[in-house]
Amino acid sequence: MFSAFLTNSLFLEETDSTNSYLARLLASGERLGNGFIVYSGFQTDGRGQMNNHWESERGCNLLFSMLLYPDKMDAAKQFPLSEAVALGITDSLDKFDDGFKVKWPNDIYWHDKKISGILIENHLHGAFVHDSIIGVGLNVNQEKFTSDAPNPVSLFQITKNKQEPMPLLETIRQNIMRRFGQINTQGALLHEDYLAKLYRFGEWRQYKDKNGKFTGRIRDVASNGIITVEHESGKTLEYAFKEIGFVIGQVQASVKDHAQL
Repeated sequence: MFSAFLTNSLFLEETDSTNSYLARLLASGERLGNGFIVYSGFQTDGRGQMNNHWESERGCNLLFSMLLYPDKMDAAKQFPLSEAVALGITDSLDKFDDGFKVKWPNDIYWHDKKISGILIENHLHGAFVHDSIIGVGLNVNQEKFTSDAPNPVSLFQITKNKQEPMPLLETIRQNIMRRFGQINTQGALLHEDYLAKLYRFGEWRQYKDKNGKFTGRIRDVASNGIITVEHESGKTLEYAFKEIGFVIGQVQASVKDHAQL
């Protein structure tokens, strides 16, 4: 199912982590172009937010890392990059179903189930982002999940059909590159599209912060990634990563649950 013939890319049958492998390539002085991809059939040490593990059956899913070179991106205002990547993925999945959303800050959900995790690792040059390694794990053809992850889902489980991973990967790359180009030219439209795709945006739903559970609704996400949530009591608070959790059914899905590879 996997092929080494995707252009501007490197295929590995197995690696520890595609993010780590791509970082090592960069550190070695390898000259790599914008949009270069390292993809693998299996990872032995896939990493996520808070070093969480990502369950992936060998050869069934897309596990890849993509290199991007942002243009004069302020390190303190780098969240538009997350918006571009997430929208590039949902743009690619929307042809299969209309239920895909972006769960703040970096997950892709189908209804209340997680189909993809994203891990972005930025390397700085002074106050600006020099390059970004975008790690993505996307559940494609896995039929069953055996870990204790609370809510995984795959494209196969959604569509009941097996998908060819290489055309999907190339489509995702093209859509990420297109959205990436909007950061400096159509930033307002990019953010508008992000909010339109944001999981639970504007809906009164259950969350949890350091003070316990509460009912609130998401109002906005700033360029530094801070999310603004209006509480049912009338107060409006801002939260950074790891400061708020989403209560999904009987499961609290916090930002600590982000998975990537």
